[in-house]
Amino acid sequence: MRIDSNNLPIMETFYSVQGEGFYSGKPAFFIRVGGCDVGCHWCDVKESWDHGDHEIKSVDEIISNVIGTNLVIITGGEPLMWNMNILTKKLKENKMKVHLETSGAYKISGNWDWICLSPKKQKLPENEIY
Repeated sequence: MRIDSNNLPIMETFYSVQGEGFYSGKPAFFIRVGGCDVGCHWCDVKESWDHGDHEIKSVDEIISNVIGTNLVIITGGEPLMWNMNILTKKLKENKMKVHLETSGAYKISGNWDWICLSPKKQKLPENEIY
């Protein structure tokens, strides 16, 4: 299966509680997308960097595994390396609130209810993310 807007490299998915930021303490379902070339030395999920290490899953399969809440957080790696339009569209069709955690280093795709921007000096954010 190839990576495209219908199929994405997924490192892991899990139900948990948002641990940081404005939505801290809220139950959420996390989708950790594989692939990141920003290369922060302090990254706590370096295992996500190589998208080839992760299973390519269809958007429909990803969404079918969302449980426990209507808040979905797309994180990584760097999710915006991939086109997020179809994933966010289908999540919203299922009445989900969709949040993004990103460095902003890539052009924005997708329809988001909330964006958590964490700029990195190694690869500066695209102007449109601000």
